[in-house]
Amino acid sequence: MAMNNILIIEDIAAVMQWLEQSVNLAYSQPQITKVMDLCSALEAVKSQSFDLALIDIGLPDGSGLDVVDYLTQNNTATMIVMTTIFDDDQHVFSALRKGARGYILKDKDKDQLAQMLINIENGQLPISPAIANKLLHFFNPQQPKCKLTNREKEVLTLIAKGIKVPQVADLLEIKKSTCYGYVKEIYLKLGINSRSEATMEASKMGLIDRNL
Repeated sequence: MAMNNILIIEDIAAVMQWLEQSVNLAYSQPQITKVMDLCSALEAVKSQSFDLALIDIGLPDGSGLDVVDYLTQNNTATMIVMTTIFDDDQHVFSALRKGARGYILKDKDKDQLAQMLINIENGQLPISPAIANKLLHFFNPQQPKCKLTNREKEVLTLIAKGIKVPQVADLLEIKKSTCYGYVKEIYLKLGINSRSEATMEASKMGLIDRNL
């Protein structure tokens, strides 16, 4: 897959320069379109086609994931690669589920990034090692050292669905203090500390379907 027409979406000037330099190192005389906000990015993808789109997530007027949505619905030939500082499960899996085929963290020098871009033409998807490890862990999860009790699984299932702890207590007909105790114990056993991580763990255990 030849990368000739390339879109870079990035709102920080220094990072934009890093991305542009990397693209120029990777490809011979690429046609580069640079935009710094969501509005301009959507105008660009609606007016022309791109072989490669390097998309930042956090933009001053919205999320780069909106561009991913547009491209996957209207220009499936574009290679979509996220270039971002976000390495949490929510951003990573949202981007990949929406259609991104690469996810590069902004921790590379321009030569390293250029090599990742070159590898696209060789059929290799550009994914930072930390993100690759996250994906491997998700699809090949280790069993928790301490198994959850049936009650703890019930609590985990409900909080993973976005239900607040007091409402979980009401649904299970237990005291709120008891429910908070279950949540604390679940987090300790699973080595997590946020609701998003609880959702991920519940998905790994088959308690919920993240796609619903």
